[in-house]
Amino acid sequence: MKRSTITTAAVALAYLTLDAPAPLAAEAPDPKALIVKVVEEAGGVDALRRQNDVEYTYVYRRADTGKLDVSLERYRFDGEKSWGRYAVHENVMPDHGSTIIQGYDGKGTWQTVAGGRDTDPAAIRRADFLRKTNFYWFAMTFKLLDPGLRYKYEGRREFGGVRYELVRVTFDAGIGDVSDTYVLYVNPSTWRVDRFLFTVLDFGKTEPFLMEVEHERVDGVLVPVKRRYAPSNWSGAVADDAKWTDEISVGIHFDSGFPDALFQAPR
Repeated sequence: MKRSTITTAAVALAYLTLDAPAPLAAEAPDPKALIVKVVEEAGGVDALRRQNDVEYTYVYRRADTGKLDVSLERYRFDGEKSWGRYAVHENVMPDHGSTIIQGYDGKGTWQTVAGGRDTDPAAIRRADFLRKTNFYWFAMTFKLLDPGLRYKYEGRREFGGVRYELVRVTFDAGIGDVSDTYVLYVNPSTWRVDRFLFTVLDFGKTEPFLMEVEHERVDGVLVPVKRRYAPSNWSGAVADDAKWTDEISVGIHFDSGFPDALFQAPR
């Protein structure tokens, strides 16, 4: 995805002045304490585990082409197992007209096309990225207190009339497949993360994207239902002509009792 650039000196100056984080107070907030409040607002660190599993339909519309992927997503929270069946896959595998099913059993990822096992290494790598990423985006709030995370308070930044608390989140070595960086915008009125910056090192993206998030409460658990992202900079600035990729989750339903066999590779 091509990163938009800002060309005028006036806009660049505005980014440096208006969008710069406010100076840190003499006694800056504890960044982890801010994250604890975010997780508590969402229902608590064990909220998803108590629900056992989830099913929903996921619609992904790519910004630059408008192409769609539509998948039925199923996750088991114990072991972070992930399964998806693609009815529409204009981005995932546009040259195949058959149903695509992907699964991650907590250890390895597999994919079938028209019921047959896919052995192409590039296709399996892409499936592995999607199974883990789709799960992470859904469960992200509840993973913000996982072991191996580091938090740094980065001041305050105003947007849309909200003066957000900024928390940078990084990962210890060996945590996850790659060590991406996140800058969370914590809304101190709602204790929700309405927006955040993130890298995608899996695909060599060291400059950030900005994600905007809408949440809804389902069975007492706060979950993301609408997301959109676009190329940004570390000040959170997005070009006026930026194209946004949309991600929508509908029909969220917990605790269906999915068996382990669902996530295991077919023989």
